[in-house]
Amino acid sequence: MKILYILKQDPDETLNSIMNEHKASNDVTVIDLRENKNYDQIIDLISENDKVISW
Repeated sequence: MKILYILKQDPDETLNSIMNEHKASNDVTVIDLRENKNYDQIIDLISENDKVISW
């Protein structure tokens, strides 16, 4: 499964553990909106991934 995390703030300890668990068995991509403003790329990633999680 392909999972995309879109971060708007620093992940807390709980989210870090969930992301690490997902990385063990899935293809995970993490985008930080504070650093990446390439919205065309972000839209493409949203459509390419099976699950999108926003934080």
